[in-house]
Amino acid sequence: MRIHRVRSGETLEQIAQNYGVTVRDLIHYNELPTRNVIVPGLALLIPGGNPMAVQSYVVQSGDTPKSVAAKFGLTPELFSQWTGYSADATLAAGTRIYLPARRTTKRTIEVNGYLLPSGTPSDAQILQELSYLTYFCSFSYQARADGSLQGPKDDVALASARQQQIRPLLTVTNFDSTNFSPTLAHTILANASIRRRVIDNLVSTCRTKGYGGVNVDFEHMQPTDRQLYNQFIAELRDSLHASGLSVSIAMGPKTADNPNQSWMGAFDYRTLGAEVDFLMLMTYEWGWVGGPPMTTNALHLLAV
Repeated sequence: MRIHRVRSGETLEQIAQNYGVTVRDLIHYNELPTRNVIVPGLALLIPGGNPMAVQSYVVQSGDTPKSVAAKFGLTPELFSQWTGYSADATLAAGTRIYLPARRTTKRTIEVNGYLLPSGTPSDAQILQELSYLTYFCSFSYQARADGSLQGPKDDVALASARQQQIRPLLTVTNFDSTNFSPTLAHTILANASIRRRVIDNLVSTCRTKGYGGVNVDFEHMQPTDRQLYNQFIAELRDSLHASGLSVSIAMGPKTADNPNQSWMGAFDYRTLGAEVDFLMLMTYEWGWVGGPPMTTNALHLLAV
């Protein structure tokens, strides 16, 4: 449907000809008693063309332009454009008017899950049960001080992900087999040649294994490595995007941006958010077992 606002001197025949429709269609869709009842300012429904969600409303006793506009979530200006009635006009009960329908567009979400692959059939069983996932992050490929990667047994999980149409992401960490290591992270970030070796190995592994991108999960970095981490992510993004791969990061949640804060200080929300395709906020760090009780979804507390 389209809308045509009748201008002075126009006839239904002229309007029908201009839009390539019949007079009969105009009378039918607009419930006109005859072809001689149109007046300047009248909004006519024109069948065909680009679809438009339109609904009719029969004016009730006591209705005003303002009250009807509010009922349909319209501004007074938009109500006037659609109906031809000014804000102070009197609406006659029983009059049928046409207004844009409320749009109820459903939002879509993307769902991610982390999996520690074992290389056994249980990996496939888990992903079959979680077939609604958009992504699964294979946890983890451990970056080494020489720029090499040590990965998990992920072939079974990757094959299952392809069957379930789940996009696999390679998670790279600064895990040294026992803990997230700030020293290891600094060794990688502070050396341009090691950074490049890590990035090249990530791109190569994604291509060889069939990963759709890289998820960076560097944790407990030194706050003084903040700019180096920004640089690493920017360099990684350029290389991944050049190969049609995505880049995402996992970050700790914070309520204020304090560059000197341990654990969270290395995460520059504003800069990193502009560099990556998407990110995961580890809000389960709030309310953890070693701290005070707290909700894990207090997104209103986040600060950039």
